[in-house]
Amino acid sequence: METMYKADRLYNEMMEVDQKIKALEVKDEQSITEYFRLYEELIYNHKWIGSVYDIYADDAKLYRENGDLYDGAHAIMQEALKFTAAFPDLKIHMRDCFAVKKGDEYKVWQYYTMEGSNRNQSIYGPATMRELNPNECITMSMATVRNINGKWRIVREFTMYSMECIKAACKPAEQ
Repeated sequence: METMYKADRLYNEMMEVDQKIKALEVKDEQSITEYFRLYEELIYNHKWIGSVYDIYADDAKLYRENGDLYDGAHAIMQEALKFTAAFPDLKIHMRDCFAVKKGDEYKVWQYYTMEGSNRNQSIYGPATMRELNPNECITMSMATVRNINGKWRIVREFTMYSMECIKAACKPAEQ
């Protein structure tokens, strides 16, 4: 019996998700929901951060709960990279997601929880090794998606993280 290394197993899992995306025919609310759910899994659970460029329009706008605006796919990718670098074992667990067709666009809603440990530098300082509480660390998102040159892309998104939960995991203990 051949031993499978962890890196090989993780690679195989990532490629399974990628193959599901490639095989998916996006044609209605259910399939568009699955398309973006799979991409969220690929980006956050497998750290395939470059996939941000596959699902965001070049000029997409991401609005966050704290008033921050990330303008363009590159800025959105940099934010995802910083967040996943601070939580290299980050996993998201999709709790609910659905899409509604509106004209030639879809509105895609996602609700998921996050878990992981602050193992690297974050915007709050050095790693604390504290964990996100998956019962409290929730994310809600609403995205407007359009078909641009044959690919479904997010053009505008509003995302709210449970910032108090993230801060609790990342902020250094008071002296």
